[in-house]
Amino acid sequence: MKQKTFYYFICSMFLLTCHFATRAAQDTLHKGVRLAGDSVSKPMKGAVVAPFGIRIFNIYTRIGPFTPVERAESAEQKIKTIAGDPFFRGDSVRIFKGEVTYDVMYGESVITSIDSNDAKAEGTSRDLVAKSRRTKIIYAIQHYRTVTSFGEIMKNVAISGGILILLIIIISLINRLFTFLNGKAVVWQEKLMKNKRMKDYEFFNRHRQLAILLAMLKVFKWILILCLLIITLVTIFYLLPWTKSFSVAILGFVIDPLKNIMLSFWNYIPNLITILVILVVARLIIRLFKFFKVEIEKETLKIPGFYADWALPTFNILRVLIIIFTIVATWPFLPGSGSQVFQGVSVFFGLVFSLTSASALSNFMAGLTITYTRSFKLGDRVKIGDVTGDIIEKSMLVTKIKTIKNEEITVPNTKIMNTEVINYSTCAPMEGLIIHTTVTIGYDTPWRQIHQLLIDAAIRTDLILKNPTPFVLQTALNDFYISYQVNAYTRSPNQMAVIFSNLHQNIQDSFNNAGVEIMSPHFNAIRDGNTIAIPEENRSKGYEPPAFRVGNP
Repeated sequence: MKQKTFYYFICSMFLLTCHFATRAAQDTLHKGVRLAGDSVSKPMKGAVVAPFGIRIFNIYTRIGPFTPVERAESAEQKIKTIAGDPFFRGDSVRIFKGEVTYDVMYGESVITSIDSNDAKAEGTSRDLVAKSRRTKIIYAIQHYRTVTSFGEIMKNVAISGGILILLIIIISLINRLFTFLNGKAVVWQEKLMKNKRMKDYEFFNRHRQLAILLAMLKVFKWILILCLLIITLVTIFYLLPWTKSFSVAILGFVIDPLKNIMLSFWNYIPNLITILVILVVARLIIRLFKFFKVEIEKETLKIPGFYADWALPTFNILRVLIIIFTIVATWPFLPGSGSQVFQGVSVFFGLVFSLTSASALSNFMAGLTITYTRSFKLGDRVKIGDVTGDIIEKSMLVTKIKTIKNEEITVPNTKIMNTEVINYSTCAPMEGLIIHTTVTIGYDTPWRQIHQLLIDAAIRTDLILKNPTPFVLQTALNDFYISYQVNAYTRSPNQMAVIFSNLHQNIQDSFNNAGVEIMSPHFNAIRDGNTIAIPEENRSKGYEPPAFRVGNP
């Protein structure tokens, strides 16, 4: 259906061309149009006399009340009238010498007059200007009558029809060629195209490659057809005198933009080279800093006072600064950087950044402070405010913590700066983290026995170090009980919850096996009729609850 519509369009263009050919007496051109073959590259001044679309001469000065434009329009109209005279002869155009002017005349009609100002404007004498204009007028009229003769028009119409038929044949062949290429592309999909993957993501499979290839072929086909159509129209319009201006206009629509683009690109080459040099230098500097970053991270290169974990954030900061400097340095060399559009975009982005970046900038600065104060690093077990967990992500804006319940909590860096941070992992690898828990025992149990039971329970706990030895502190002598705090060393701060659970289990077993009650918080040690508060399997054989003791006062 689309192909038939295109053929109807070609036939319509042919009929339109025939219509222009039959309107031989109608002037469809405008004053001042310049065609190929007439020094169009030279700048024109004054009013142009172009009755048939071809410039004959220019009029630069006025005579009396008549301006150059009015004189040119009058000359054009008279030349067109003379061209329609079936009895026109070239020798009928003659030059009459007056007192002030030289007049180019046809019969009793003055076509154009030349005075001293005209001669001065053209840099020659009045008689030579008059002879030159007479010759050009005769040639333009004769040429016009020749190309508008019936035989010449029919010949050009026939040539135009042949060109259109040839265009249809070529377009048909192009369609067949691209249909063949589309079929080959489907075959190539199976043989030559391979899926492109990035890790687990298949971002460029064979179907997408085929779709892109078919789209490119379609675009290329229509570009080729459009070029052929433009060439055909230019050729056909140039064959007829009344449509030559259209051919020049079409060529101008196509060639002028391309010429401007090429000239702009050629003039832009120095700036482009400057931008490339800046980009290459910036790229080399970034690669140099990246090399130092890797060496510092590997601790191959050691700088006093500069820690290995500072290498990555420092490199990122330097890279951002280099990129910003590169943008600032290349901005003046970008095409259109001085235009109002670029300035408006710059102001817009500056306004958006200033309105939205206050909190982000605060978090960024807090992130820098956290990084260079080395409060924590990835994998550390920390407590920030009420949140306890492991650091799983550390950025310039936020910090992410994974709790022991597999909860991911995102904490803004500004909040971290405004609260205390407890890091359980900093000293654990070398000195060991001291974990501690407290039990309360009554005064009736010897404190030395309590110390030994707590130490034994700690030593039996997995992930607690045997050396240094666990120790016990008596932290308070309360009204009804004593607070005993057992302290033990571990190098596994990320297992604190499990260690505490196992330690508490071992304390219970240790005390139950020794027959010592854990009385907390308040328990009166009056055993009249009460069973001891330890599991049954840990009681002595034959144990019976004490009887009530009732006595007289």
